[in-house]
Amino acid sequence: MSTFSTDVPCGSFNTSPTILQVIPALKSGGVEIETLEIAGAILTAGGRPIIVSAKGELSNHPRAKGILLKTLPLNTKNPFKMWKNAQLLKKLILEEKVDIVHARSRRPAWSAFKAAKETGRPFITTYHGAYKAGSIFKTFFNSVMSMGDRVIAISPFIEQHIKKIYARFSWFDPSKVRLIPRGIDLKTFDPKNIDPKKVEHLRKKWNIPKESRLILLPGRISKSKGQDTLIEALSFMKRGNYITILLGSALGHENYRDHLLRFASSLGLEGNIRWEPALTDIAPTYQLADVIVCPSHVPEAFGRLIVEAQAMGKPIIATCHGAACDIIEDEKTGWLVPPEDARALAKALNHVLSLSPRKLEAYSKHALKNAQSYSKDTMCSKTIAVYKEVISNPPSAR
Repeated sequence: MSTFSTDVPCGSFNTSPTILQVIPALKSGGVEIETLEIAGAILTAGGRPIIVSAKGELSNHPRAKGILLKTLPLNTKNPFKMWKNAQLLKKLILEEKVDIVHARSRRPAWSAFKAAKETGRPFITTYHGAYKAGSIFKTFFNSVMSMGDRVIAISPFIEQHIKKIYARFSWFDPSKVRLIPRGIDLKTFDPKNIDPKKVEHLRKKWNIPKESRLILLPGRISKSKGQDTLIEALSFMKRGNYITILLGSALGHENYRDHLLRFASSLGLEGNIRWEPALTDIAPTYQLADVIVCPSHVPEAFGRLIVEAQAMGKPIIATCHGAACDIIEDEKTGWLVPPEDARALAKALNHVLSLSPRKLEAYSKHALKNAQSYSKDTMCSKTIAVYKEVISNPPSAR
């Protein structure tokens, strides 16, 4: 959903390395957006980026210009197909003279790991989630993300998670973990750079009266994202002139979207809540909103939405687990509530919507300052530095 660019200062390579990134598919999600951003940073730094994935919405995005995109069915859990993908990746690595293999997801990571090992290339992973491990098999399946010559953790929460889970395994070396928090484009999410005409167009498109308050929950429709908790919270709130928008893709989750809207109707909220499909340019939606909510049921690995809201100086309410606790200082740069606690969320919403302009301005200053720590430029520069580190100090033969 987030707007992104690849024009970032990131230092330069001494040589012109070819760096291959693998992901399941180029869909319009946070991992996929970041993959394109890093590929753009590689290009800017004088390297040659390749992305291997199944096709997705971002395959023809203008920002993919100059990036070699190769299509493989990497979004598979079939062991035979994963083995076959490893052989295809091995062939590609040799043909394209790839210097580094960088995996960003578990399924393609196994194929990439085998291909990198057989060709003697450095293998890097980015650990994008606190993957569940309810069984020995699942723990082993997840473990490929800890096998990199460098393992990039996207938040302090994820860094701690990696070290806790894999400390007992002989292959794991905690000194190879590199903390590189995710970043956003601070120019895009700058209130001064938002065209007021876009905001007004959006207000009319969504039919939001100027006297109404807007509560916004951006994010794909999913049971894990907490849309149900927000709907229940609205039923506990003081009655007021507000509208709530659930903004995000429902692709593959249309039945759950319809369930959410029926749930809202059963609570007498059909006039207060609606769903809108995902937008490419999301920054104007933040500008229009009075408060943004991130009531995720599961711990977020980073929380791009939270930082985007802070960068816009908008009040953000999130559940107090995962990376949200790294990013938000409660009641200073946002508000934290217990997971799946609709009454606590309702209380926080009532509080935020009753804040005076003076208190909101003070909050905005703290939130904006905090958001500066999560620059996309810094993320890209640090990632390039990891590539350069591996190039100058290649791992020993496996």
